Amino acid sequence: MPTFRPTPAAAVLGLCIALGPAIAGFFIYMGILEAKLGDRYVTVKGLVERIERADRGTWEIAFKVSGNDLSPLYQKLSRDSELVQNFIVKEGFEKSEISISAPRVTDLHAREYSSGPLSPERYLIEYSIFVNSPKVDPLNNLSAKTGELLNQGISISRSETRFYLDKFNDLRPQLIAESTKNAQEIAESFAKNTGSKIGGIRKANQGVIRLTSPDASPNQEYDEGTNSLLKKIRVVSTLEFYLR
Repeated sequence: MPTFRPTPAAAVLGLCIALGPAIAGFFIYMGILEAKLGDRYVTVKGLVERIERADRGTWEIAFKVSGNDLSPLYQKLSRDSELVQNFIVKEGFEKSEISISAPRVTDLHAREYSSGPLSPERYLIEYSIFVNSPKVDPLNNLSAKTGELLNQGISISRSETRFYLDKFNDLRPQLIAESTKNAQEIAESFAKNTGSKIGGIRKANQGVIRLTSPDASPNQEYDEGTNSLLKKIRVVSTLEFYLR
């Protein structure tokens, strides 16, 4: 009787058929392992806070004149405007840093919903002058010196100083990196205490970046911090790390 000798191709096919269930079981096991590992992660928040000094500020001073004859009112407005601008230049600012709004004229006798006796003066003209400058310290002192303008007969209706951090976008990447590092340190401390090790990042969320005044509460809903010369930058990053 002739002896049957399987060809090499047939032998490989037979081996695959024999090992098929084992190979399939191996891949199923790996899939389950990945799913279980995927459920093992820790969520941590990294925090970084920094105080920075504003690098630009604005000052708006609004003043007004009132009367019954527009011509002399405009003359007084022109005089007051010149006095205010001279005052600003005297404090160390350039004329290029000064801008002027258009006068706003209100006819007090023509108000649609006014009630009671009419004002003895018919016209009210308001005028604003703005200063926009990186000289934040002189700007911070301007409001305190408006008494000099009052002594010159200028009727000030509003004086407001605001400060801004224009270099904020340049600081952002560094602050995010620091908050991420802080989150990783917290995760590593947690893993050490639980007998685990930190794996890769499962999910990362930059979270909220807030720019406030230094004394603002972390839970305060709204604080632009524009009236403060110093700014507190608060960055919170939320990250999820796999645990091994």
